[in-house]
Amino acid sequence: MKQSSLFSSPTVASRLRGVLIAATLVLSACGGSSDGGSSGTVGGTAKAAPVEQPAVVPQVETFVPAATPSVQEGSLRTVGFGVRPRAANVKLPPLPAPLQTIKVAPANASEDASGGVPVLVGVGRSVAQTADVAGTARMLQWNGASAPAAAISFTSPGASGLRMGLLVRRLPAGAMVRGYAQGATTSFEIPASEILAAIARNRDAGDVSDAGRTFWTPVVEGPEATLEITLPASAFPADVDVAVPTVSHLTVPLGELLTTKIGGAASCEVDVSCTSGTDVLSRSVARMIFSDTGGTYACTGTLLNDSNSSGTPYFLSANHCISSQTVASSLNTYWFYRSTSCNSGVLNPGYIRLAGGSTLLYASGDTDTSFMRLNEPAPANAAFAGWSVNAPDTAPDVAAVHNPKADLQKYSQGRFSSYVSCGTPSGGSFSCTVGDAANSSFFNAIWGTGTTEGGSSGSAAFAAIGGSRYVVGQLYGGSASCSNLQGSNIYGRFDRAYNAALSRWLSPAAVTSPPPAPTPDPSPTPVIIPRTAIYRFYNASTGAHFFTQSSAERDYVIANYSTFTYEGVAFYAYSTAVPNSAPVYRFYNTSNGRHFYTINAAERDYVLATYPQFSFEGTSWHAQPQAGGTASPVYRFYNASKQTHFYTINAGEKDAVVQNFPSYSLEGVGYYAWTTQ
Repeated sequence: MKQSSLFSSPTVASRLRGVLIAATLVLSACGGSSDGGSSGTVGGTAKAAPVEQPAVVPQVETFVPAATPSVQEGSLRTVGFGVRPRAANVKLPPLPAPLQTIKVAPANASEDASGGVPVLVGVGRSVAQTADVAGTARMLQWNGASAPAAAISFTSPGASGLRMGLLVRRLPAGAMVRGYAQGATTSFEIPASEILAAIARNRDAGDVSDAGRTFWTPVVEGPEATLEITLPASAFPADVDVAVPTVSHLTVPLGELLTTKIGGAASCEVDVSCTSGTDVLSRSVARMIFSDTGGTYACTGTLLNDSNSSGTPYFLSANHCISSQTVASSLNTYWFYRSTSCNSGVLNPGYIRLAGGSTLLYASGDTDTSFMRLNEPAPANAAFAGWSVNAPDTAPDVAAVHNPKADLQKYSQGRFSSYVSCGTPSGGSFSCTVGDAANSSFFNAIWGTGTTEGGSSGSAAFAAIGGSRYVVGQLYGGSASCSNLQGSNIYGRFDRAYNAALSRWLSPAAVTSPPPAPTPDPSPTPVIIPRTAIYRFYNASTGAHFFTQSSAERDYVIANYSTFTYEGVAFYAYSTAVPNSAPVYRFYNTSNGRHFYTINAAERDYVLATYPQFSFEGTSWHAQPQAGGTASPVYRFYNASKQTHFYTINAGEKDAVVQNFPSYSLEGVGYYAWTTQ
């Protein structure tokens, strides 16, 4: 970027003069899948295909990226306070009685096991005062600032933490949502664009209910949580159509060690910090907190490598934990959630929480598999676990790293016992019978060290193969406990899920379509991840353009902003990371209401450090930073007098601007995208 453009006049913009509309490239306005190529089983149940041997890619090693600078809670930005708006108070009555939230495993069951349901750590509470938009609007007391702000405080006595369920029908894309406890010095903040994108994913997956329009905030510790909404200068309180019909009242403390408290991990559990050689395994495992219809639950998941070691944050857990896109959108993951040292009782202060949710790619009850892609990059220093599709009994030594009862990481080690076939869970229990490798979708492990409990669900079984450990399954449930150490620990088979669907993501180079009828060269065609449409608007009031890949944001702008003229599809890009791509970052300039886009991470960091009026709105889409393949250049212009940028993939439009609008300086190619899906 030239010093004369953003660095000297930093403007977030993505639009141009209306006179250019005649030269605008308008492609067919077909939408794009927001999940970047998920299977048809999103949010549902897929039938596992028969095991195919040998697998195309039998084994992938663990991938530990080179050290990178530490991140601070990903998109869950933690910020200090200026002047807070006055908050209206909503106080709920105390819960009538202590809740039994943890199902205890049977102590003497050899065939019956507990599991098939995630461990409940919070209950939904209805909020009458903010149950609808009208009630919420009455509670929101907007201040008179140039960027209007209002807040509501929710109190639920006895809660260890609160999640607020925002039912969103309309919210300005440039707004900021914050959550904090009264008296706190910091808050989390989430751009409204990320909230709208999450809702769009839910609706694209088929959930058009109020649940699909509900965004669950991250946990605010303690019995009180304040919701604050700040609007951009160009928006008005009437643009906000939000209700808070439900809050989730957490019954288990999530920000401190639980072993000394009711519901904490059992006494025979082994602190992962007391073991040797488990650091890499530990760094691939995350504690999961997610919400469904007001209840908040805990499970465990594992970051998986792919055959290209691309760094794509694929995440494995259990179908009984997350089986729909709406629940996947509520996911928060806690990384490096372990003790500082062996049995220290102190939470590692370097733990990181990612609150961006996930995109559900595959869900199957047949192997109790939930396979997702996190919507944020994995945190620095996380490890991508290796996996194997060899039959689990080829490696009888099995280990697990997990978060029982949402506690700090624990370690279990034992042996492969048998293949099993299991029924559908009912009332938190299910039955299994011993089977064989050809006909069983699960296997049983017996621990010699530690055990598993509620909250361990979804954690990976790591088999020892050739001196390393590889994922071979994820936890369904079991009867093991401290009083029944030889009880069952039932795992869904990773090899079955891999052959059914996961190979298309984890081994992209090896997944091919079947060859046609015999030809001289029946070369298979690689599966292509579909690109998504990037929509373009012209804003007559600012003389700039606005781009979005969110169909929900597109529809919202069309319905609510008459000054924005919809110009159709500008180009196509990817909604998630693919090989040779990079994220395109979006900023909103609160001083003039324009947006700015860049694929350059250094430029992003410079804007963050230098221009406080630029609100960082995260990743908008993924494109190519370099020329290659079928990608076309997206040209970037800067208008110093208007302090705005303009972007176009249309070479004819680029030439027209160069010839007819000397106030627009061509800065070159911003990045490379596509003119077709």
